Amino acid sequence: MIKLRLILALLFVSASTLSLFAQDLPPEITATGNQGYCPGTPINIVTSVSITDPDIADTTLNEIFIQISEGYVAGFDNLTLAGVHPNIIADWQPAQGQLVLNGPATFAEFEAAILDIEFSTTQTVFTSNRSFSINLGNANYLPSTDHYYFYVSNPGISWQSARDAAAAQLYFGLQGYLVTITTPEESQLAGEQASGTGWIGASDEGAEGVWRWVTGPEAGIQFWQGAVNGTSVNNEFSLWNNNEPNQSGNEDYAHIVSPTLTNAIPGSWNDLAASGNPDPNNPFHPQGYIVEFGGLPGDPDINLSAATIIRMPQTSITDAEGCEGDEFTLTLTTNTDEVIWYDGPSSPNVVNIGNSYTATLNETTIFWISARFMGCTAGGRMPLTVTINPTPESNDITIQQCDDASADGISVFNLEIYSGLIANANTTNIVNFFEDSQFTIPINASSYTNTSNNQIVYARVLNPTSGCFAIAEITLSVSLPAIENFELSICDDEEEDGFTEFNLSDLDDEILIGLPVTAQTSFFPTFNDALLNINQLSNTYTNTMPNNEIIFVKVTDGLACLGVFEVNLEVKPLPELLPDETVIYCLDTFPSKIILDSGIVNAVPNNFYYNWSTQETTIQIEVNEPGIYWVDVTEVGGCTNRRNIEVLPSSIAEFDNIDVIDGIENNIVTVNVLGNGDYEFSLTSENGPFQDLNIFEDVRSGIQTVYVRDKNGCGVVSESFPVIGFPKFFTPNGDSNNDFWTIDGFNEEFLANSRVQIFNRHGKLMTELSTQNPIWDGRYNGNLMPSDDYWFLVSLQDGRTFTRHFALKR
Repeated sequence: MIKLRLILALLFVSASTLSLFAQDLPPEITATGNQGYCPGTPINIVTSVSITDPDIADTTLNEIFIQISEGYVAGFDNLTLAGVHPNIIADWQPAQGQLVLNGPATFAEFEAAILDIEFSTTQTVFTSNRSFSINLGNANYLPSTDHYYFYVSNPGISWQSARDAAAAQLYFGLQGYLVTITTPEESQLAGEQASGTGWIGASDEGAEGVWRWVTGPEAGIQFWQGAVNGTSVNNEFSLWNNNEPNQSGNEDYAHIVSPTLTNAIPGSWNDLAASGNPDPNNPFHPQGYIVEFGGLPGDPDINLSAATIIRMPQTSITDAEGCEGDEFTLTLTTNTDEVIWYDGPSSPNVVNIGNSYTATLNETTIFWISARFMGCTAGGRMPLTVTINPTPESNDITIQQCDDASADGISVFNLEIYSGLIANANTTNIVNFFEDSQFTIPINASSYTNTSNNQIVYARVLNPTSGCFAIAEITLSVSLPAIENFELSICDDEEEDGFTEFNLSDLDDEILIGLPVTAQTSFFPTFNDALLNINQLSNTYTNTMPNNEIIFVKVTDGLACLGVFEVNLEVKPLPELLPDETVIYCLDTFPSKIILDSGIVNAVPNNFYYNWSTQETTIQIEVNEPGIYWVDVTEVGGCTNRRNIEVLPSSIAEFDNIDVIDGIENNIVTVNVLGNGDYEFSLTSENGPFQDLNIFEDVRSGIQTVYVRDKNGCGVVSESFPVIGFPKFFTPNGDSNNDFWTIDGFNEEFLANSRVQIFNRHGKLMTELSTQNPIWDGRYNGNLMPSDDYWFLVSLQDGRTFTRHFALKR
């Protein structure tokens, strides 16, 4: 369907005005005009025009409306009346793109005026032709539908009343109906130019969401299914406003939204209840309705309007883009008769004539196109730009690789590592490799075996953005195989596991002797890795195989491989020594000395050099001081190992005190000693058993001896002490069992100044014991005392006192 830009002032009329046309036959008009427009030059809109009337008495008109009905561009296009027409006044209305010729004047005078109407525009690039409608009546005519349209202002009218009022109107015998908008052209005429909301002939009253045209020739046709997220039916035209239709309260009738509605799409629709919003100030308050005439059965043929066209020079130009040296075939489409290509916007130099042009270009070029109709001497020029992207930079290189032992000139190449050099250090361009210059045989660039010495392969350097590429030649040269090997030996580290860290660059002086000063070394785990320059080893390298490992060194000078050599890495063993140890020196033995040995194992000690931390150089040394000693043992012409010996002090124990809690059921003894040793304790004998804890519980009463032994072997000390205990009874009956009562631990050595008093239960002193008289035989003044409980009072020399009782049994 032709895109129509029709801006008409819909006329405000009443039903009585329309009915007048039903009482008289209308005049008729015919016009011709189909010219090509020459930019910058005004042109008449018709080449011929004729106005007639079936009623021969009718020879005058009050007014004629000439409108740019399609393609109008406001602010650029203009209609003017040229010449002298004394009975006609022209009124240009730019908002509607309409020129009104106001009379009254005769048909002949109007014909002369129409012939003198000129179209002009300041537009220079055109996208559509201009169509003109010449209307004798006061309805608006749309050439694409051949229908007529009125906008009727009637604020507050309901949809049903608008439908009935439209159907009651006639226009020169044409039956009226509420407008059906089925094309963009009708939408612009009946929609965009409506002065406020206007009812149209669409409704979903029959079934919610099933929107149909219910008036005019299209009555019954469904054009929309659903609500706001619905879809068009059979590609029928619709122009709902944003978020419409929304069924916001039984809204079953369509109308054109008010142009005052914020962010409204011009001429778009929404759904309303039958009476709209009752508030006159609300944008959804109905303002009227649009009546359409034409297309119904029985309508007469009338010719109240004529249409002409001016063809605007329309040219579709597409810019091009390519690479240096590309051949371009540039083509444009146009409706004009002639196309001229210039080399500048105002240059007279003609480059080409015609719709297409083929040229090879090396730089960005702008062609200026003038497309014009036959007879035009000038026309605007439009640019066609051919953007030329530069060819990527590339370098032809020769890669010299080392041969293997076969010496056949065939080797393995890693071409990828040379991409940066080939692409001249550009990191965004893509480099691919091929055996042929037509790029039909791709190469595995990370591992490519040449087919002959000095073979040439090809690299394509591609700019991924522009698609432009360059071709570089790569010569693959293979040098003679290497015949020399190298060895790097180093002593094992302190872990002595056959693994250690090598500084591979220590070999550089030996490897590079006699080679160019620019030669460099790099190390690899395998020969093939060296050829491909992959898995390169760091110069600080720890071997992965114990004791001995073979790696390879590659010598290069720039891109040239000067040789790949075998390198034997040897981890030499350290002298075998006894483990580090800790020994004890008993301080009590000072100044005697102990011997520290260097600890050679499985070898003759005299075959080594010794360097002690004491500056001595003998196999053994003697010391009598605690401390940390070490010895470096070096094999003649070999490696050095170190043995560490720590001499720790110890000594025999010295008693500090012995704390005794006695005279109770569970006697407790705590032995406190001084000294540098690690001590253990026994109450049994000097041979133990010993315990680490210096506290003894449940100790028997009597004279006890404690033994303290140094765990480090510096000796045992002992000391005796009393533990006081009291028998609970005795039986002095002469059977030699419990015949006497005494206190355990009570002797002259420990308790010389202590005493014990024994009383009967009446408090009478029976006897007093001492270290000279330590026992009681149960007599008082030679008389046997009876069986009974007796009490005693013990006063020890350390100030402690005990009062207890015991039983005498006969």
